[in-house]
Amino acid sequence: MPNNSLIHKIGEVHFDKYKPKDTKQALENGEKLVWERVEELLAIPKDKRTFENTVLALSRSAQEFGLAATMADHLNSVLGETWEEAAILASEKSSSLSNQLDFHEGIYQALLDLEQKSEYIKSLNKPQRKLLKDLIKDYKRSGIDLPKDKKKQLQNIRSKLSKATTEFDQNVVKSSDKAGILVANGEELAGLDQDFINSCKEAAQDKDLEGYWVQYSQPIYTKIMSECSVRSTRKAMYRVHISRTTNINKEVARDILQLRQQKAELLGYENHADFILQDRMAKNLETVTSFLDDLKPRYQQKHLEEVKTLEEFARKLEADDDLEIDASDIDTGLDFYYNLRMREKENSIDFKKVREYFPLASVLETMFDTLSTIYGVSFEQVDIPTWHGDVEVYDIQDEDGSHLATVWCDWYARKGKRPGAWMNAFYAADRGSKQQPEGGLANLGLVCANFTPPSSNQPGLLDIRDIETIWHEFGHFMHLALSDNQLREQNIMDCLWDFIEAPSQIMENWVWQPEILKSMSAHYQTGEKLPQATIDKILADRNFMVASKAMRQLGLASVDISLHTQLKDQEDIIAHGADVKQEFLAKDIYEEEATILSFSHIFAGGYACGYYSYKWAESIEADLFTRFEKEGALNPQVGKSYRQEVLARGSEVEPQVLIKNFLGRDFDTKSMLKREGLL
Repeated sequence: MPNNSLIHKIGEVHFDKYKPKDTKQALENGEKLVWERVEELLAIPKDKRTFENTVLALSRSAQEFGLAATMADHLNSVLGETWEEAAILASEKSSSLSNQLDFHEGIYQALLDLEQKSEYIKSLNKPQRKLLKDLIKDYKRSGIDLPKDKKKQLQNIRSKLSKATTEFDQNVVKSSDKAGILVANGEELAGLDQDFINSCKEAAQDKDLEGYWVQYSQPIYTKIMSECSVRSTRKAMYRVHISRTTNINKEVARDILQLRQQKAELLGYENHADFILQDRMAKNLETVTSFLDDLKPRYQQKHLEEVKTLEEFARKLEADDDLEIDASDIDTGLDFYYNLRMREKENSIDFKKVREYFPLASVLETMFDTLSTIYGVSFEQVDIPTWHGDVEVYDIQDEDGSHLATVWCDWYARKGKRPGAWMNAFYAADRGSKQQPEGGLANLGLVCANFTPPSSNQPGLLDIRDIETIWHEFGHFMHLALSDNQLREQNIMDCLWDFIEAPSQIMENWVWQPEILKSMSAHYQTGEKLPQATIDKILADRNFMVASKAMRQLGLASVDISLHTQLKDQEDIIAHGADVKQEFLAKDIYEEEATILSFSHIFAGGYACGYYSYKWAESIEADLFTRFEKEGALNPQVGKSYRQEVLARGSEVEPQVLIKNFLGRDFDTKSMLKREGLL
């Protein structure tokens, strides 16, 4: 085995050894192994083909290559610049290899030959038959049956798309790292803590600037928009937020949309949405648009009422009868300045004080205890190599002591790190298969977020939305950790995209259970629990501005669908996105509105024509949680049933079947609307 940090046994990770310079050789070595295995596969006589020597051999032929590519991409997302070149190379080589494999007629024919052995196929179990069927379907969806000239066009389009989506994502990180606002004096940062104000003064000095430099990042943006009492400062930061990628991503985004349209047309579809949705629970564009169109009027009137009430409150707060709130005050899935002040006044809650009761360590302890209760697992923090000093690592054991999974948790924002929160897998293990060359291996993965880091005098403190984010992303990881698939190819990462959010979103429900909320609290200075009266107020506050937040989600989903189905050839992409967004916002958008150009979910994150999945999956998880509500949120029997019927199955079984097995019926959107107080 070459002396290369990225070449090692599959099912292991070595974050203390990985080096960017090793990426090229590791990828080349992995690609060489792929083609050696393909040659072996093709040499097998038709009558000797089996599931193991054809389907598994193919699906696992690129595991070494995949390890190197995954690590380069991951380390670029959490460390930035030092891994950027390696990540670009990995993306380019992944695209090239995928193009060659997806259009390899010999491999496709081998799968068809196996499928035609009808008596042998009957001897396979359901997961095996499904994997063979899915591989053949994927080859057809890739364009394997197209004429040679069109295949060549498609390969070229796919290569360009891979490069463009990587560029889009990196541009978001780069533009965010460079962005910020300069304010003249400390008074313009009123409402913020002195330590933060001092850090802005130091940041300006480091840049040889007069005044205070407020560096843009996700937690700092949230901090300014929710705590700064100077509206002009909030507006300035909002303008940065909505326009920071205008000059760097406009052409890239346009290219991505055009390439997706060209790809769809070559494959015989009217547009990218038709191509994508054929392989989703929704199945077609009509179902998605009907889903969105049905929900919009249910939320719209309440959204207008919420904004009117907020404006009346803001006028009283600022002692200005002529004040009109604008997009910077309401365009968020978060709670900005006036929202928080109104919530504090109406419910007598000081949210700054509430944060002091939720240090990260306490939240994690309760979350792990809850997961242990409902799923019968245990968590142990372990001291093994990570990619950064912030990262914590946990082993997860089943009740019989077997090692289920290891998760690397990277919670805090830092320069060079991709914004947002996400989960990903490094390795998914087989379960129950007799053909396990790496038998006994655990699921390996990560959970990342961008919370405000600890300071010298206090730990990382969280608000309720931060806490929901932790439970949400860890819900994704538990979907991986508790998988009991015979074949690792059918784990969480292969689930239908409009179902995959349900097992993560359902976890947010436990945050709102009174006993769990109290258990998570422990004042960072005294260790005291949050007073019961405050807990009651927080719980009563759960649906604050619920319609406005729902309209934002529906707006983003509609922008996604519209860009991929309605954008005309010469139409301005920014204006198109802004026009659709305006339909869902009660106040006029800003002239600088260009948030679609930092919309990584649809341009680089796999959610193209799929952002509706968040609200779709929310309607599923709300319905799934009704069983916990009826039988007990901490009921181990219900937890065991949910684990076995839903989480354990990955993509072995269609999601509609999983849902019906757990609920005893099909899912219904009414549960979500009832929870939100709209029914």
